[in-house]
Amino acid sequence: MKKFLSLVLALVMTMSLVTVSAGAKDFTDDSEITYKEAVDVISALGVVDGYSGGDFRPDDVLTRGAAAKIICNLILGPTTASALNAGTAPFKDVPVTNTFAGYITYCSQQGIISGYADGTFRPTGTLSGNAFMKMLLGALGYDSSIEGYTGANWTVSVIKQAVGIGLDDGNDEFVGSKAVTRQEAALYAFNMLQATMVEYDQQNTIVVGDITINTTSSRSDVENNGKSDKYINSDGKMQFAEKYFTDLRLDDSGEDDFARPSNVWTLKSDEIGTYAKDADATYTTKVEVGDIYKDLGLNKTVAKDDVSVYVDGVSSKDHPNMKDQLPVAIKKGDDDTKFGANGVLTEVFYDEDDGTVTITEVNTYVGQVSKNVAATSKKDAYVVVSTLDVVPSESGNLEFETNEEFEEDAYVLYTYSQSADEVKSVALAEEVTGTVTRAENS
Repeated sequence: MKKFLSLVLALVMTMSLVTVSAGAKDFTDDSEITYKEAVDVISALGVVDGYSGGDFRPDDVLTRGAAAKIICNLILGPTTASALNAGTAPFKDVPVTNTFAGYITYCSQQGIISGYADGTFRPTGTLSGNAFMKMLLGALGYDSSIEGYTGANWTVSVIKQAVGIGLDDGNDEFVGSKAVTRQEAALYAFNMLQATMVEYDQQNTIVVGDITINTTSSRSDVENNGKSDKYINSDGKMQFAEKYFTDLRLDDSGEDDFARPSNVWTLKSDEIGTYAKDADATYTTKVEVGDIYKDLGLNKTVAKDDVSVYVDGVSSKDHPNMKDQLPVAIKKGDDDTKFGANGVLTEVFYDEDDGTVTITEVNTYVGQVSKNVAATSKKDAYVVVSTLDVVPSESGNLEFETNEEFEEDAYVLYTYSQSADEVKSVALAEEVTGTVTRAENS
């Protein structure tokens, strides 16, 4: 019965359960944050922070005034931006005493934002995705008048450019007319950090007799041949973070505690976190090698020596009872070899440049909460999980740092990295009811 219960609970596992980060700021509502990597990096930079109660409120809508503050924090840095003030009211509904007056004034002077035809700015109003993208493009150097970000069809030009440079990456459900949430703003700002800045040739007006000729200003990427070129992207171009956040580093060749290819972000000497990249193929049931070949869109076999398989962060060659998960060639039509199982998160990563494939399997285990421990001056809050049918540790009790509290004896699902020898996630198990008509070992 325990095996069946474990299987049923594993089937309700969500992919967010295995998000991994180390050293990132903990919010009391971390479990509600979808774009964890973006929120962690942006909050570490002080661009978008949490509230005094320790929560982030990811789904609260962003106001126009708060958006101006984000842009100033990005361009000037939080310390300099906080000192901004307005000598005169920038808009008739934004007095100099308004919390966001300095930010709004700066952005207005830089041509990044504009108000309404009636002379108002409406700082407490919500901001659409289109409008926020326009602000981010302005901060990257795009000229509204040249690029057509004004007039009746301004949204078409904005979204075409924003999507073209990846400002919406990570949000497959982006709708420009909808109000931006706080975590969406963090995601778009995070993407902006990695976007290339642009500049224009000088625009000239030439008058010959009665004829006026306006030369067209051409846009080009800002070059970066300095030492900061290696901080985000060594492409010889100036990414936004390479200009404004020179203490920020990205190592895109790292791996997390489940051996998944990952981004490692650091600020100065402090690690913000390690975040698994998006897999090229994902499965939660047993999958045939032939299907992996097809789903990766391969047109030739990947040799066995170029394939790596990891189970809970450990090479399957070293993993007990996983000899049936050893690396094999990824070839067309192979329906005999299978990876994963029901309830196991199997992710496949294909490095097209190296021609290598990495397969990682993350098991979901079931346990019961035996204790919630509050934070102290020396240790963060944590929960103690008693293992049931699978015991990764000899004691049978595992600790996991979290601000979330669980009822004692509550059934939870957890993931466990054998390479790191620690629990990586804990989530309340979903209760399921029904009649068992057949049970099979998988």
